[in-house]
Amino acid sequence: MPAKLTPLTNPYPRRSVILLLASLVISPWLGAARAEPAPLPLHVERMSATDLAVKGRVDGVPVGETRYVRWADLAALPSTKLKLTGEFVPGEQEVCVIYLTDLWRALPRSAEADTLLATCKDGYAAVYRASFMEEYKPFLILSINGLGPEQWPPPGLTFNPGPYVISISEGVIAAVAHLIDAGHKRPWGVTTLDVAAYSERFAGIEQGPWATLSTRASEGREIWVHSCASCHAGPKATFGGTKSGRMFDVLVAQAVHNPDYFKGYVRAPKTMAPLATMEAHPHYTDTQLEALIGFLSAEKLR
Repeated sequence: MPAKLTPLTNPYPRRSVILLLASLVISPWLGAARAEPAPLPLHVERMSATDLAVKGRVDGVPVGETRYVRWADLAALPSTKLKLTGEFVPGEQEVCVIYLTDLWRALPRSAEADTLLATCKDGYAAVYRASFMEEYKPFLILSINGLGPEQWPPPGLTFNPGPYVISISEGVIAAVAHLIDAGHKRPWGVTTLDVAAYSERFAGIEQGPWATLSTRASEGREIWVHSCASCHAGPKATFGGTKSGRMFDVLVAQAVHNPDYFKGYVRAPKTMAPLATMEAHPHYTDTQLEALIGFLSAEKLR
């Protein structure tokens, strides 16, 4: 009998569409190596709303140009069927997924590429470094109960999470339960994959004032990359989502000059500003928030 799983705490209810695996069909990658997938064909023109845009460090694609991957081409990659409970709507559903590790191998990327950046139609974003993809096995959802994204939303859901959803689950990798912000790795409405080199796209938070950070501030930088960057861009065009209109310099000023307000805002935005649209992060500890403030203020090694 499948074991029941403990729910994850997701600070982003908007991202809580993907709940948890209550039962799981054993994935082929467990106990057996994946065959190398065939290269994904890339198309110059978008022909359907379910075409996934691909850009960045893609071999054979001029800088600044975008190519498109058809749903049928994604479906030709190695896939896995998971039986999930609470996926979008109550009850058990069968979901067909592609692990990002397989998608990553099929992309014709340059040798320097080591990061996949997923962006959504509302400006939200998620960061998946190659090492994260290997360790936590995030997956892209192709269909729910045999219905592809062109037939979404699934019955019972009042909004359309398409064209694509990416998720992670402790039912696949138990260590997911220990992530600070697993919710930030569950974007829906994904329209674009940006193939990137981390050192290039995140240079703004690795150089200049952020080149020699204290240990605490370095930990805060990791929180920024895997959480805050979902909605906020960093300094000097460092990659980040565009969902929030609050600029990096404003966040720095708040963190440095009014740290108590900053902590309160992160944990419960509406208690500090009733019109705030940011989701609450009540699970952040003082230590984690002080690390984030250390990063924003570019706290130096002592």
